[in-house]
Amino acid sequence: MKKVIFILFVSLCAGTRLYAQLPNDNVDAREAAIARLQKASPCKLCNDIPAVFMPYGTSCNSREFQAPPVLNTPKIQWELNPGWWSIWKPVSIGNFILTGSCNNETNAGLSAIDKKTGKIVWRIDNICAIGNRRGSMGAVAIYELPSGEVLMIYPREDGGPTDYYVVNVKEGKITRTLSPVKTGPMRYRSGIFTVLNQSSKEGYSYISALSADLSKVLWQNKEFGLAMTDKLDPLYTPTFTAPASYNGILFQTARGLNQSGPSRHLYAIDLKTGKTLWQHNEQAVILKRSGQSYYSDDGIPMVADGKVIIRVQSMNWPRSWTTGLQALDPNTGKILWTTKPVSDQQIFNRVAACSILVTEVQLNNKRELWGYRLSDGTVAWRRPVSKNARLMASSGGAFYVAERIPDDNNNYKDHQLQGFDGLTGTLLWTGSYPDYYLGLGNANTGWDIENVNDTTPMWTIDKDGAIYGITLKGVYKLK
Repeated sequence: MKKVIFILFVSLCAGTRLYAQLPNDNVDAREAAIARLQKASPCKLCNDIPAVFMPYGTSCNSREFQAPPVLNTPKIQWELNPGWWSIWKPVSIGNFILTGSCNNETNAGLSAIDKKTGKIVWRIDNICAIGNRRGSMGAVAIYELPSGEVLMIYPREDGGPTDYYVVNVKEGKITRTLSPVKTGPMRYRSGIFTVLNQSSKEGYSYISALSADLSKVLWQNKEFGLAMTDKLDPLYTPTFTAPASYNGILFQTARGLNQSGPSRHLYAIDLKTGKTLWQHNEQAVILKRSGQSYYSDDGIPMVADGKVIIRVQSMNWPRSWTTGLQALDPNTGKILWTTKPVSDQQIFNRVAACSILVTEVQLNNKRELWGYRLSDGTVAWRRPVSKNARLMASSGGAFYVAERIPDDNNNYKDHQLQGFDGLTGTLLWTGSYPDYYLGLGNANTGWDIENVNDTTPMWTIDKDGAIYGITLKGVYKLK
């Protein structure tokens, strides 16, 4: 029997001991992990019905794609470079990848690319001639609708109203343009469009749910406060975070209407009625200043293994480092577990991988990956990684980490992408890709769950395990 190596961790702030297994990367361990992943039944994922494309795999913010695990180094299948610049993030719809750009002289517009061949099947170019868009960067959002059509939301550059195009994907034609009854930051969760607004006159912020054609307000929830006015305040946070949804419930962290202080609480809202089902109110005090107590902010919610996961902040002001995570029952808000606190532990991104929650951790100025058991919040394994390594996504129980690799002159030369087994943390494979493949190793490419801008990632994992992403000039496929 092979010797199992354990590392002892001492929690300075709680006086408790944490044990975590050091992952084994030898050949036998890798082969055993791959054999188990090949035979394992698919994970039960949080997924919308009908299942439509989501930038992060599901509407749960779990970064867990409904795809088989990538068990070998992905190879470049094709690369398309039609001269685009500032390419829109890739969206997988049926047999196509939708993307494009108006920031170029030729091949401008929305394009459908055949997944097998990498050839452009159709292109809609007239949208670039509207609203001074040609030659501009553009912030485009594309959503697959249950009807099989696509909603493309495209702001104009001349100050005119945003366009809401409905596109027939099979024919490559705009069939109609929608006129939303409410405009503002829009999210799409579990088949429902929600819009965020505030009424300074009435003194509240609110969420509106819109009908499928955006013409009617289905419900409004007005239980939220106004935005903080002092953006220079180190405790400043926007009123709302990016939400998650699961089983007809919207999980939204926000600042409550009658809530003092800048921290945000987690709300569970019925997506059919807009009624608040429960609110999380058990935040810890992180700071006392001028006689006022400031509480931990719940951050962006994630649903994994049927539990709502939020962060628990520390008292190490002014760093406000995260010291733990907390799991709640999605139906009642009951606290199921809280991770053991570790002094000066800062948790960054997190990704679900079946029964494990993989987290980026910084401790004692070193970066590590920790695997928490979603069943009880205990640590299953822990491994050191490079300070430039970034946790990205997962599929089928495997998770993926990327890093930009510099040359001897400290210039970036390529990207390194690695696959790991979620259950044990064992390294499965390592691949090297061109540096102009955007998003594979950059720190700010939309994968971090605490990204308050809700930025869409620059690559996605399709249902067959293929990876589609963008470069400086076009699109690529890895498998």
